[in-house]
Amino acid sequence: MNLTAADVRSIDALREWLITLANYRSSAAEVLSSLQMEINRAFDWLDDQKKRWQSAVKGCEEEVLRAKNELSGRKFEDATGRMPDTTVQERNLRRAKARLEQAEEQVEKCRAWHQRLPKLIEENYSGPARRLTTFIEVDVPNAMALLDRRIAALESYAELRPDFAPAPSVAAMPGGEAKPPDPPPP
Repeated sequence: MNLTAADVRSIDALREWLITLANYRSSAAEVLSSLQMEINRAFDWLDDQKKRWQSAVKGCEEEVLRAKNELSGRKFEDATGRMPDTTVQERNLRRAKARLEQAEEQVEKCRAWHQRLPKLIEENYSGPARRLTTFIEVDVPNAMALLDRRIAALESYAELRPDFAPAPSVAAMPGGEAKPPDPPPP
């Protein structure tokens, strides 16, 4: 078995790395949870929009019916035998029909998005989210456990060797350059 030296310079740096890894895991889980909440909120919003437009369709249908009744009421001759002007009623009917058409289009758009959105989420989000979930729920805890065991082994090694004094980490040294460790006393 060929073992190489670990060249560990700071057990504290490994402990900090373990803490950072735990924080990353927690943050990633929170982000995934937030994303799922946003997806649910999008579906709820879409449902609300569909209901709103369906209600608007009913109101517009009633408006069209009123406009038709108004127009048909004006199509009869008055007492003088003249046909009354129906320009206003015709314009009101056209506007009511246009509003009804717009509301029906919006209902159709909501239905279309209800069909498209789950597919888009599955294609673009679900796969990567599952992989990240597996990573943070399985791989990261396994790595943290391995790192914890290695830290424990290094600490136990450091306790057995009184001459072991790890050098400060590179980041802690002025100028950022590591000095070679002093040789053990003879």
